[in-house]
Amino acid sequence: MKKRLFLHIGSHKTATTFLQSSFANNPAAMAGLGILYPHTGMIFQAHFKLSGELRAPALAQRPLELLPEWSALLAEIDGSPMPNVLLSSEDFSWADPQRLSVLADHFDVQVIFYLRSPDSHLESYYNQLVKDFGTRETRTIETYIIEEALAFLDTSKMLRPWAQVFGDAAIKLRIFDKANLPEGILPDFLSLFGAKTLPFLRAPSDSIQHKVSLPPDALEYLRLSNPFLQRQTGHHEYVLRLIQIAQSHVDLLQDTRSGLLSLRARQMLRTRFRHSQLMATKAYLGADRSPFPATDAPPPPADFDLRKPEADARVMGKVAALLRNEG
Repeated sequence: MKKRLFLHIGSHKTATTFLQSSFANNPAAMAGLGILYPHTGMIFQAHFKLSGELRAPALAQRPLELLPEWSALLAEIDGSPMPNVLLSSEDFSWADPQRLSVLADHFDVQVIFYLRSPDSHLESYYNQLVKDFGTRETRTIETYIIEEALAFLDTSKMLRPWAQVFGDAAIKLRIFDKANLPEGILPDFLSLFGAKTLPFLRAPSDSIQHKVSLPPDALEYLRLSNPFLQRQTGHHEYVLRLIQIAQSHVDLLQDTRSGLLSLRARQMLRTRFRHSQLMATKAYLGADRSPFPATDAPPPPADFDLRKPEADARVMGKVAALLRNEG
């Protein structure tokens, strides 16, 4: 029988870092479930080297078996007795799945994708764009929505090429919200491998802290600082320190509405991507309604309209003082 190869392709901001850290830190527990989480192609506990090779222009014409990381991966899989193989990189979602079609000749390929509501997904995604050195987003969330196509929220369009290559039955679509994940995402994820109970797992690495969303004023401080943060060395540690301090002073960092959407904006995002999400859930879950109707969009904080749209000198000074006093 063919081994089962699970491609966890995202989406972004659905606890992917938490999952990847849990898998990488618990090889024995994963093996106990019959799962190989390969070392090949791994960076930051996810298989970003593998997804990176698929998107590298210089390697675009090479067959998959001749890509360095993928060649080594196939050898590692071949040498493992595990019946299940798990590859995880949210950047797979941006790759051309046709490059991976040859995998169906050797494996029973399954594609895992978690779907989040457009509004909460966008708020979390935008927060990360501000924090990451590679993006260092400087626009407000309102301007970002106006100027960007938001293709990462078009679920049906993202999944259709994967279904065309591996078939509709290969798409394992899961809904990322508390109602559908009452015990958390890890038990839900491992249930796809037939796990009935959750094994003991070592805690994820501290790296997941970098994915924690900043409260509004801390996010605004970083957004307005981004044009001047030109040195990559130490940026991760700087952001992590800001996150840690902000977590201890969340109530003090609520003067602005940075990174937050109004109720109307949340409803409009759900309406804008309703058809795409409905098409996806209908095709891969047999659902007859959108999982995130506009009428169910949660309201922002009660004082949202009274908050400053952008930070003033007082807010900037407040966050700078917290960094100085507790840094």
